[in-house]
Amino acid sequence: MVALPRKRTLALAAATLLTAVAAGADATVNVIHSKLPAQALALDPEDPVALVRDAQLRIASGEGFEGGTDTVFDIARRSVISAPINPAALRLSGVVSSANSDIEGVRRQMSLSDRMGRRDLASQLWLIEDAVLRNDVDAALRHYDTALRVQESSRALLYPVLTNALAEPVIRARFMRFLREKPEWLESFFRFALTNTDNYTAIADMVQRAGGFPDEPAFSSFNTDLMRGLVEQGNFNAAAKHFLTIEGADPGLLTSLALSRASSSEALAPVAWQPYSIPGIVPYVVATNENAVEVESDIEAGYSGPVIRKLLRLQPGRYRLRSGFRAANFGTRDVARWSMVCGSSQETREIFTATENLASSFSIDGSFTVPAGCSAQMLTLSTVTNPVPGDIELEFVRAELTRLGPE
Repeated sequence: MVALPRKRTLALAAATLLTAVAAGADATVNVIHSKLPAQALALDPEDPVALVRDAQLRIASGEGFEGGTDTVFDIARRSVISAPINPAALRLSGVVSSANSDIEGVRRQMSLSDRMGRRDLASQLWLIEDAVLRNDVDAALRHYDTALRVQESSRALLYPVLTNALAEPVIRARFMRFLREKPEWLESFFRFALTNTDNYTAIADMVQRAGGFPDEPAFSSFNTDLMRGLVEQGNFNAAAKHFLTIEGADPGLLTSLALSRASSSEALAPVAWQPYSIPGIVPYVVATNENAVEVESDIEAGYSGPVIRKLLRLQPGRYRLRSGFRAANFGTRDVARWSMVCGSSQETREIFTATENLASSFSIDGSFTVPAGCSAQMLTLSTVTNPVPGDIELEFVRAELTRLGPE
């Protein structure tokens, strides 16, 4: 038996990694055709499925063929003769063409395989890569769509690449059609992207240009996830702007500190009041009448950290903040503190702070100035407590903001 030259054998093996992705995907009448192709060929030397599968396994293992690539082409030809609608055989031919650096030949074979059977994942992966190299964004996204529909297992491979690709404006522009068409993979893709992206601004830009997320229950939490991601990156103004694009959004929430059902809606946080629920603190939103609410927090003694926050978009000028609280089981040195910061993707800076000791009933009041260039602000209440037996109860009962005048 004459083995292929080592470099060509390695090239074939590497190229066949695409084929291996689709192992077991070709439909067969008899399981033995795919599982035991050599044995199937002993029974039927012209079985089209077994011919291709046996060649795939031999190439992937580095085993040579007498006659080299001509033999592989002959195997593909025999398989097509027995079963003309045969994307797997065309893909095998394309793999061999790739090893021979016949890119145009590969492209023809893979394209024909794609037209014959779009459920061939390996062909879709090759076509994605080829479209990227040719800078054909529309074709690349078309094959992404097909690949993501073919096998759910492909999503773990393709979602990270697609998430990173959305940083490019040209890709975002062409991706927007999927928000209108709503393919079956779109919801799970955004669930992945909004957890793993480091560029929430790019996703916000795309969603806004597309007219928003699809108006379906599966997508209902994504505006909140997106706004919180923008806030965590310090891009407060982008989060506020995105809020204003949500259908039915009340712009007044960005300039008011009132405690109400609307201003404490979890779906609108952090534009609405967002209580922290993290180790050491457990919050409750309690209705006190038809519209008003209070926010109660059980705080583990010794906890120091945030309690509740709210995003604002105040115009430059002078303001006065008034707020009221009740507390129980607190220590003599336990305190609560308001802090307001301006934020952008580059930096954050504090423009207001006021601190008071916890008491059965107390208030935290203060004045501050929003300077020019501070387009959005985050107001956060935090506590510093000392370790003693039992939990501290802190009730946030009222807050109001008054504009005193220009800077």
